[in-house]
Amino acid sequence: MSPLAPVVDVDWLRGHLDDPGLVIADVRGTSAGPGKGTGRYRALREEYDEAHIPGAHFVDWTDDIIDTEGPVPFQIAPPEKYARLVRRLGIGPETRVVAYDGYYNSLATRFVWTLRYYGHDDNAVLDGGIGAWRAAGGPMTDTVPAPRDGGFEPRPRPELRYTLAQVLEALDRDPLLIDARAVAEYSGEDSRADRYGHVPGAHNVPFKSVVDEEQRYLPPAELAALFRAAGVDPEAAHGREVVVYCNGGVTATSVATALELAGGPRAAIYDGSWNEWGNRPDVPVDRSKA
Repeated sequence: MSPLAPVVDVDWLRGHLDDPGLVIADVRGTSAGPGKGTGRYRALREEYDEAHIPGAHFVDWTDDIIDTEGPVPFQIAPPEKYARLVRRLGIGPETRVVAYDGYYNSLATRFVWTLRYYGHDDNAVLDGGIGAWRAAGGPMTDTVPAPRDGGFEPRPRPELRYTLAQVLEALDRDPLLIDARAVAEYSGEDSRADRYGHVPGAHNVPFKSVVDEEQRYLPPAELAALFRAAGVDPEAAHGREVVVYCNGGVTATSVATALELAGGPRAAIYDGSWNEWGNRPDVPVDRSKA
């Protein structure tokens, strides 16, 4: 079987529900809410317990896949912790993974990005998430599948994850930086951190802009036009240093996925994002509007 595309639709998943090599991950949650800090981040285990796609395992994006002891909140989990989760889901070298959520695809793309970072490529996001599945009359269940060890071994790919120091160094090399936050946050009118504005040179492509009203990704041509309007040419981005960030390195993964769908390269994610950059007094900040 050829590797999965970055996104699959409801029909594809419905037709592969019984595939023995498929693992489905329910990553429902939200990062919405007023105020600063990460207190607005929630996993929605209760929604999973009520009903989920048959065979799906729940992944708590606020705990399972993060470093709960790191100095910057919500960074990717270290290899040992991450491997324990992924093995429990039954993921191994020959496994295909489809993840879904109910939050603009962004929590599912975050989980897929963590799998990519740790060396597993055969992954996809269910376009439109649980909303699209329900709208299409997809089956639901409250049965929780038994854990099984898939033999996953983490193999980190440092090129997919940038640190603050790496972003600072990259500023001297004219990287292609993409800010996935809302326009008001990018322009400095609002902030979830102490400082307001954006990383100098960043282009603004808000994560909600890459999906339609049903939270499905826009068609590739429309995505390409959206990126070009923000000053990002997807095709010309190949061969460049491309880094996407948001508030916590989560919704940035959805915009990075959209860039791939638009014909662009696979981007790196600045994992600390504005939760880190926006709370540091010693890094440059730009408050000019796009």
